[in-house]
Amino acid sequence: MASQDVIKDPLLVVAIDFGTTFSGYAFQFKHEYSKEDPTNKISAPQAWNDGKMQVASMKTPTCLLLKNDGEIESFGYEAERRFSEICEDEDENPKDWYFFKRFKMKLHDLKVLSASTLIVDEQNKEFPAIEVFSKSILCLKTKLLDELKRKKTLVQIGDILFVLTVPAIWSDNAKDFMRQAARKAGIDDNKLLISLEPESASLFCQYLPVDRFTIGGEAQCALAAPGTVYMIVDLGGGTADITVHEKLENGKLREVHRACGGPWGGTAVDAFFIQVLSNIVSPLGMSEFMREHCGDYLDLMQEFEVIKRKVDTPSNKTFNIKVPVTLTDVSVKHLNKSFAEAVDSSMYAGVMKVTGDKLKMDSTEAKDLFQKVVDKVTIQMQKCIDDVSRLTSGRAISLILMVGGFSESLFVQQTIKNRFEGVNGITVLIPEEAGLAVLKGAVIFGRQPESIMSRILRYTYGAEITPPFDPKIHDESLKTADGKRCNKVFRAFIEKGTEVCHGRPLENIYHTTTPFQKSIKLKIFSTENDSKIKYTTDEGCNFVGNLEMKINPTKELQDLKVEYVFGGTELSVIGTEVKSKTRCETTISMNN
Repeated sequence: MASQDVIKDPLLVVAIDFGTTFSGYAFQFKHEYSKEDPTNKISAPQAWNDGKMQVASMKTPTCLLLKNDGEIESFGYEAERRFSEICEDEDENPKDWYFFKRFKMKLHDLKVLSASTLIVDEQNKEFPAIEVFSKSILCLKTKLLDELKRKKTLVQIGDILFVLTVPAIWSDNAKDFMRQAARKAGIDDNKLLISLEPESASLFCQYLPVDRFTIGGEAQCALAAPGTVYMIVDLGGGTADITVHEKLENGKLREVHRACGGPWGGTAVDAFFIQVLSNIVSPLGMSEFMREHCGDYLDLMQEFEVIKRKVDTPSNKTFNIKVPVTLTDVSVKHLNKSFAEAVDSSMYAGVMKVTGDKLKMDSTEAKDLFQKVVDKVTIQMQKCIDDVSRLTSGRAISLILMVGGFSESLFVQQTIKNRFEGVNGITVLIPEEAGLAVLKGAVIFGRQPESIMSRILRYTYGAEITPPFDPKIHDESLKTADGKRCNKVFRAFIEKGTEVCHGRPLENIYHTTTPFQKSIKLKIFSTENDSKIKYTTDEGCNFVGNLEMKINPTKELQDLKVEYVFGGTELSVIGTEVKSKTRCETTISMNN
């Protein structure tokens, strides 16, 4: 869906930040929008209640609880609370329910997506991924509509433009999968934009005054100055999403370095903590604990989440984590030792010990869990800085903008500031609302989708073709049955690293091969290893989708023009018959 096909000037723009750990929504009415200060009057209501602490929150955990028949039971804090009750109730069987938590990263990990793709819940029960994502979006949408109804607004669903945020490092297929999920949740294609998370945060921070930055606010004026090149580091629950922008004279932005990053968000720290526990009680023991004692496992990870917020670089304090009795039961079963004894006989004996029902973790071990993750982030950041210096003459990154929930960690802030602040004139900036920058920025993107004038392609794109067989260059095993052509040859039509302007198409000419042909079909592939790819079956060559162009059948063979539009957040196509100049129905079907 190209941005030009989306409804213009909507009455209400609603952003949905569907995060790995937390999700939420924000909105802004048409009469509240100001081009001079689009951050003004963006509502991010405290619509969620965390249950235990009875504290209102702007975001809720990305957790979905389904009944055994697949019907929605609850979402967010309520889903966590309800599933914990189910696990503690002797009359309930948790296996009669599906409980999904932190499942967004599945789209980053999976290379192949389709309507039949299955993901597992916290009990290793399989369920269609498209249903999990669409039902979660539906819960967020329903909560929003209830909020609007409570405020007695007269907004109808057709008056709303939805903006759904995704990591910039996601593949085209993952982005399209989210669009399919939104469609299944009742959001029409012409009422939906896909926004890239670091871009949204970048837009939001353009308009923030100095006093709304907790660190580096005095440099905010440089962020707004034309010619400034700055890095956005979006550290969320699942991913580290890094991109580089340049502020232009017209106030818009251009991407200077292609989006990069990896699975180095806050949940990576959780994964290292789980690995520590696995090393103590054995991998089989920890797996059993997570599978058979879901409620206790959830409580343990909530305890650890509180600890994560307290870890900083100068502290030498000891952190206390309440240990469920069932973890000791598992330890006894698998090791014939209590959990306390297992800790004392483990490699962590010097930095961890158990007193009563508390696991005491030394600050050095807690910091080490963070350091392993932050090291991956800073290595990628440095590579990005070096690339920009090498590839853009006379241009260098002068600011680093940290956003996302994981950026609110004191340890993360201090480590990145210590590493980069002042090096070659770099200043680190962190807005007060680091965890809401993406969400609120997505609302601005809904009003200003052309604010990003150009982007850098992450992949080389090409089509699968069957050229005349050449024994000097082609693989004998890929020869067609008649021996005249070679199957599965990859022919690139645009290279990674290319700067593409918003809405500007790339033209390719294709030809019909038989009279009265009704359509042409092409398989589109992408790769990051463009120099090594010869065939679409080569490792690193990933299927994007099937392109189909429906044409008017004629006796004469036809030339057909396909325009690939790369400059937006999603890939779109336009098809035209060259001779008649007739626009044709042209689509790329992904994840089918």
